[in-house]
Formats: sequence, structure tokens, C-alpha cells
Amino acid sequence: MSTKPKWQFPPRNGGIDFVQDPSSTHFSDDPIPKLVREIIQNSLDARESGISDPVVVKFADTEVERELIGASQLYKHLTACLERAKSERMPQDVRKVYENARKALNKRKRRIRCLRITDSGTTGLSDSNWDALVVREGDVRKSNTGAPGGSYGIGKNAVFNVSDAQTVFYSTRYVNGRQGRVEKMQGKATLMAHEDPATGKDLQHIGFYRASNGDPFITTDIPDFFRLEEPGTGVFVMGFNPLSSDWVDAVTSAVIENFFYAIHHKQLIVEISSGSKNVRVTHETIDQLFEARSSRKPNAYHYYLAIRGEKAEQTAEKIDKVGKLDVYLAIGSGLPNRVAYVNRNGMLITDSKEQRYNPMAPRRNGLWPDYAAVVLPSTDEGDKWVRGMENPSHDSVSSEQLLEINARREAGRVFKEVRDAIRRIIDKKVQLDQYGDRSNLYELAEMFPEDFDPSASGNRELPVEEVVPRFITSSPPGPETGPGPGPGHGLGPGPGPGHGLGPGPEPGHGLGPGPEPGHGPNPPPPAGPSPSPRPTRPPRLDNPRFIPVGQREAVIAFAMSEGAQQDKVRVALTPTGGEYYRESEIEVVEATVLNPGEHDLSIENGVVSVTPKPDERLAIRVTTKDRIDNLAFKIG
Repeated sequence: MSTKPKWQFPPRNGGIDFVQDPSSTHFSDDPIPKLVREIIQNSLDARESGISDPVVVKFADTEVERELIGASQLYKHLTACLERAKSERMPQDVRKVYENARKALNKRKRRIRCLRITDSGTTGLSDSNWDALVVREGDVRKSNTGAPGGSYGIGKNAVFNVSDAQTVFYSTRYVNGRQGRVEKMQGKATLMAHEDPATGKDLQHIGFYRASNGDPFITTDIPDFFRLEEPGTGVFVMGFNPLSSDWVDAVTSAVIENFFYAIHHKQLIVEISSGSKNVRVTHETIDQLFEARSSRKPNAYHYYLAIRGEKAEQTAEKIDKVGKLDVYLAIGSGLPNRVAYVNRNGMLITDSKEQRYNPMAPRRNGLWPDYAAVVLPSTDEGDKWVRGMENPSHDSVSSEQLLEINARREAGRVFKEVRDAIRRIIDKKVQLDQYGDRSNLYELAEMFPEDFDPSASGNRELPVEEVVPRFITSSPPGPETGPGPGPGHGLGPGPGPGHGLGPGPEPGHGLGPGPEPGHGPNPPPPAGPSPSPRPTRPPRLDNPRFIPVGQREAVIAFAMSEGAQQDKVRVALTPTGGEYYRESEIEVVEATVLNPGEHDLSIENGVVSVTPKPDERLAIRVTTKDRIDNLAFKIG
């Protein structure tokens, strides 16, 4: 180098005595995921405008020569910090920080472990942006003209949580209209206030490794290890300690779970390498990377499937402050029943079910099937407004982040409109507007008096959440009593005996007149000794629903119970209160699966048979031979 490098800690001059920098504590839990979020968000913020190529971010586990980072000088400052911690009897965790830092820069080590993070396809860091990242605290300067993801200017400190040396180097390359190509490099250490090892004077807690005149190193003064091959930014974490047994896998998981939207839409590529292990995350590989996760997929996997398989539906109305929203919605069994808010850079901010952390999340309607929704603003203006309510670690949104009470109230009103708009889209998707939003539990059959008339003034159907599937035995009931009302669906008089809750021509079937509701004479049992009923088996259908569409049409929705085999399922409609005989089943003449894709569906003797796909909630529209409106049904 033509200019002698030097670690420079400015004098404290009676200023604040920093022991631990509090800004990095926002990121101390889950350090790798939060490091990944902050680094990639900054890179996406700095996307080169007018270029369609994706931003490329590379993470590489490497080593750097000690002399390139002034390790001998920095070691003396770390020793001064440790001596102060011991002399003032500071907590053990504080002393441990500087013991680990000295180990990372041990004099016997010729090379020091380093995490090298670089990006390309970005603008790099011009003067003001460089100062905001490297020199200033709490300053937010972003290179792009859209809606930047950062809002506090402290996310850059997330990198220090994986640096045993408490030291990070920065490098950038960009093009200036007057200067042409510009390259800069500078180191930064965040320690505690301490005595100067040479003079004994009090020094500030933050120091910089730069030229002796106080300027960053430029162009040919920059060691090759820190120089970039194209415009972009480099972050070099010294004394890298990933706090993970497999940091490559941890970074991969954090990338696909937080940036699935940007990756799928070809806005981002991430490369991770450590020794012979290399992972490349692109729109072509993200699917297999998700599949390679454990058998229990993260929620982000379902959000990814939603944006991959569905076109976004835009809210019909333009909402104050946020404008219109793009909503991707997937329906199916096993989905997390969450709304994920993603910013316009393509980063997942929050998918919390609690509105205090995710005000985009509507309360779930009990008649909705399982779903996964992804929501993001259609405009930079809307994105910017929401961003003002993100917490410092950018993983929740709350109006409590706003300073003025009137602004909080206004935000509460706007978010209510947002939730209502999202709710309407989900209602439309699950076709509640077409199929109705009422169904009935079988237990109601035992609660109403014999003279119940659903058409009488003041009586009405009751909105409920689900229908319990019946248990099936292999033999008919005994001669003394009928089974009584079983799991069913619907209220009102039926056309035949015991179908529904109205009077029937024969006593003892259902709740018509008779000695006791659900009891009375039954058809004689078959000749010969009564067979012992086989043990009942648990229902194979999970959360089935029966939604009447017309007099002879309905939609049946269900999923397979956990652990059930995915073989062909027989879906019979039996009016509640009747015996389990073939004659009592309602004959289906036509059936259509509403789920996308091909399904093995057939109708045999008036009963629907279908083979569900794994982790799928099926919806089947059926047409029956006889009327089915206002009947109570068992579904099995």
C-alpha cells in the first residue's frame, strides 16, 4: 500500500462511555437468519435500475492474511478492553467477548477465518451511502429510487453477531460520472470504550482501519482480497463464528424462507460456499431446496407454492395510504392458515397470526378451508408507508412504531380496510358467495323440540364451523333402539322417515313424533343370531363440510385424517337418523372435483369414490337424484 494503514479509535473526550453497543442486540437471537435478511435486503435496495438481470449475492467461508487487517494493532486494543472488563469486574459474558476476540486474532495464526459476502447487479456505495453504512449510525441512505427495505439504519450491525473479532471490513466499487470507476475499502471494529494501549488516553468504542490521513483506501491501495470484480458491495466478517453446526444449510434455509418471492421472480440469486460444499439458490433450484428440507415443510414453502401456482388477484378498491394490494392465495389441506406480508423487494416481513405484529392478517372465517396467502403492495408508495411501521429487525409491522397518536389511529383504520379487502378475496376464492356460508352440526338434532319448524317466523339456520364425520360399524343396530341422530348436516323436515328434524310418517326415525326422539320400533333384524359389531374405526375424513348449492346440488369438502392411507375413499351421503343401510344413501348422479389437476374420481352405485392427493383438501361438487336441501347428513 502507498499509504500506511492504521487502526484509529477517536478520543472519548468525556463523551458517552460505551461498554456494549446496544444496536446489535436486535439481531443477537437467530444471528444467521437475521444476518442473511439484513445483507440481502441491503443488496436488493441497491439494485441497478433499468437492468433486468437478478441481483447476485455470494457467501463464502474463506481466510485472510493477518497483516491485511492490521491484526497486531487491533489485538492490543482488544487486550485493553479485556483488562478493563476484568478490573471493573464486568459480567463474565462481557469478558468472554474479548477473550474470544483475542483467540480469533491470536498471534500464532497467520490467517484468520473470514466470511466474505459480495453482491453484483447493484449500484455499489457512493459517498453518502458509503458513509451511512460504514461511518454513521442510524443513517438511512439507499441507492435505488423505489421503496428501500431498511428504515432504521442499524441492520448493518447484524454482521457483528457472527464476528468473534467484533470486526468487519467493507469494500465497494461503483461508477461516478466525473471520476469514472471508484473503489473504496475500510475496516470497522465495535468494541468498548478503553484506554489507548500506547498513550493511556480514553478512546471511543468504535475504531476504523484506514489510511493514516483518515480516508478509506482507494483503488490500487486496496489489497486484492478486498477488491471487487464488478460494481457492488463487499462485507468481510473477521473471526467468523457462525454459531451453527452447518452454516451453509442455515444460510440456505434463511434465503429460501425469507426471499422466496424475489428468487421465484428472478430478482435474486444467492450462492453459498464452504470448502467443497456449494449451494446455488435460483428460481430453478428453489423448489428442490424446499423439498430437501425436513418432512415438515416450513410455512414459507406454502407461500412459495401460492406465488408459483396462482396469479395475483388485486384488491378491487384503492385503499388510503397503501393503494391496491396484490394477493396470492392457495387453498388446500395442511396449509398454515396465515397471511404473509412481503415487501416490494421480495422479502418476507411477517406471517404472524397476531394482528399486533401483522395487521394484514384477517380473523379466520371458520368456514374457510386451509389456506396460505401472500400479500404485497402494488406501489412503492404503499410499500414505503408500511415500512414506516416495521420494527428494527424488520420482522413485524405495528402502528405502535408510529410516534403520533393520530397517525396510529389512522393506521388502524387503514389496516382494517386492508383486512376486509383480503377477506373478500378469500371468500371469493373459496366460493362462499356462491355456495353460502351456513352449515349445521349434527349435535343440534338432539337439542330442538319435536315441533321445530325451520320455516316458522324467528327460526333460522345456525352458522357453524364443521361437520363431524361418522364412525362406521360393520353391522346394523340392535332391535331395541335405533342409533338416534348421528353426525349430520342441515336442519328441517325431510321427505322421508327420520330425514332431518321435521315430522316423518314413521315414528322412531329422527325427531318426528314417537315415544321418544330417536327411539322406537325399528325394522326387524336379519334372521339368525345377531352378529357382534366390529370395533369402530376413527374417521378417515378430516373436517368435512357439506355446502348446499341448490335443491339437488352440493359441495363436499374434506381432507384425509393424519396417518390415513391415501387410497380410494368412498364418500357416501346418508341422511342422519336413518340406519346404515344402502337404501338410505342418497344417490349421486354426477360429481366433479373442483381442485386443479387430474383426480381418480368415479361414481359406483350412486356413491362417489375418489383418490385424494397427499396433503390435499378436496372439494367435490355433486348432483343427486333426489332433493337434498334441508336434510341432515352423515358423510363417510
